[in-house]
Amino acid sequence: MSDHVFVTGASGRVAASLIPRLVAAGHTVTGLARSKAKAQRVRAFGATCVVGELSHPTVMDEGLAGAVIVYHLAGGMRGAGIQTPDRINRLGSLSLIDRLEHAPQVKAIVFASSCAVYGDQSGAAVEDGSPARPHTRYGASKAAAEEAFEQAHRRGMPVRIARLAAVYGAGFPFLLEDWIRSGRAWLPGDGTNSIPTIHVDDAVEALVRLGTQPTQHVHYNVADCDSITSHEFYTAVAQAIEGSAPRYWSPLVPRAASLAAARLNERIQSKVAMRPRFTPDAIRLMTASIKVRTDRLRDDLGMTWMYPTARVGLDSILGVQQSRAGRP
Repeated sequence: MSDHVFVTGASGRVAASLIPRLVAAGHTVTGLARSKAKAQRVRAFGATCVVGELSHPTVMDEGLAGAVIVYHLAGGMRGAGIQTPDRINRLGSLSLIDRLEHAPQVKAIVFASSCAVYGDQSGAAVEDGSPARPHTRYGASKAAAEEAFEQAHRRGMPVRIARLAAVYGAGFPFLLEDWIRSGRAWLPGDGTNSIPTIHVDDAVEALVRLGTQPTQHVHYNVADCDSITSHEFYTAVAQAIEGSAPRYWSPLVPRAASLAAARLNERIQSKVAMRPRFTPDAIRLMTASIKVRTDRLRDDLGMTWMYPTARVGLDSILGVQQSRAGRP
């Protein structure tokens, strides 16, 4: 059965895999993009596109017209200038929820949240739907957006919340390929922290199931079946691309000093309308240690993983790149 689908954040990397998957399954898709240039990218995926912001009611109403499934993928860790995580994630979600009040035909709303809502669990495993305990502004903004969607669910909206692990795929910044290939990769922490990851193809599979199948719960963790440490993940990347494994600065730079430098950098760059990359949130997220269970995806939705571990997933991405480069 084909449905009409509306996707926010439609020019992003996850949407670049989700939209063609939906179109191939026979669905019609309308995406939301923030510029005409990004709209061209969305149309290349096989979707129609509306251009504007989540805060523009007429644009949102146009995008939602006739939609039966909604994927809210728009969001981010930090934007330029005053585009803080709160503005991007919480306020953007509130704008969407406001327009969804006028779209009673919608049967499924899938919000792409983040495992960052769990904060640093010191390597402990968390169940689906465990309480949010964010330790970053980004995590707090996602948790606040979740709360708004939970309230909408209690009012009768068909909400499903996908707590996404770090999504990786070909060309995704999370792989740090250029930095590792250059031999200049320095990362915070000591590399022993567990990081939840998910291959983009498995992330899309989970999102499709959440949007098209009946669900028993609101919250679902979307991650690999097994955890991996930061050192193991990036060493695997380095080996695959014949680069240098990253070094970790924890033994050399006190945490307080690195956080202070990051705060100063963020303050300066945001004041000149730049998008800060080196921020306290980035440090805390890259050094947090957490494992997540994915029982609900498996038991409720019959999810099977194409790449159950990051090692398998990285080989599928970087092994292909090696072959194309003529390497053994």
